[in-house]
Amino acid sequence: MKQCIDISAWQGEVSVGTLMKSGIPAIVLRSSYTSQKSFSLHKDKYFDHNIVSAYKAGMKDLGIYHYSQAISETEAIREARFVIDTVSKYRTWITLPIFFDWEFGGRLNAGVARKMGKQRCRQICDAFCRTIRQAGYKAGVYANLSTLTGYIADDLYKSWPIWVAQYARKCDYKHPYMMWQYSSSGKVAGIPGRIDMNYLYGSDDVKPHGKTYSGRLPVLPHRGWFTSGDKGEQAKLLQRFLNWYFGFQKLTVDGEVGRLTMNAVKDYQRNEGLHVDGAFGSESLKHARIVRR
Repeated sequence: MKQCIDISAWQGEVSVGTLMKSGIPAIVLRSSYTSQKSFSLHKDKYFDHNIVSAYKAGMKDLGIYHYSQAISETEAIREARFVIDTVSKYRTWITLPIFFDWEFGGRLNAGVARKMGKQRCRQICDAFCRTIRQAGYKAGVYANLSTLTGYIADDLYKSWPIWVAQYARKCDYKHPYMMWQYSSSGKVAGIPGRIDMNYLYGSDDVKPHGKTYSGRLPVLPHRGWFTSGDKGEQAKLLQRFLNWYFGFQKLTVDGEVGRLTMNAVKDYQRNEGLHVDGAFGSESLKHARIVRR
């Protein structure tokens, strides 16, 4: 699992230095968007600058998204072709999917989607993604949880990687997903305003939702500091707490603190606004006693 940001013209021109200093390894950039009133296609004002910055900053996990207002397969295909033309000279840099950002705005809204029905909404997603894939790119779909579950046929995940938006402590999407946008209120030094924050579960493979942890709040470890390589029952207690916190079996409870456990601690600390060091120190332990999932 990796931290990932997504940016558009709303964040302005982002410098190479800012991205390098952020320590964030993955990025998805808006290449283009469709007008909310009429079906007109536009390139993101800062796309060229920002994709060059991301590449020069060494961000090898790099994806694209197009903000769609498509209400027919024909429109979705037109959007896909526009994206293909927009990103063509950066083809070798793009390692993540080109995502179809299908979210309600003006001409595309809940009423329109409801009238079309779930199957037709899925066909619109399929039309964009097939066109992208035929051009030799990976393709995926971005939507918020309510759109994915309430307006698009439930089996969409079987065809395309899913990037789901839900601003919560855990993701409630019940199918496999590749990325989870968990916050729109992130802060990255050097980038003005708030920024979308995501977890990326692998560059190529979809991350299963995982098995829900159904137990009560587990017994917390007595100690307040862990380092890589620590072993024993206290480490098991830490892993059980983290699985409970995230709401699914994120870690194998083997009593050994390795990279995955340290990363899970960091994710917990980020979520709770704590100092991020991966060590589960006294601050993290104290907070764990009052946190509720």
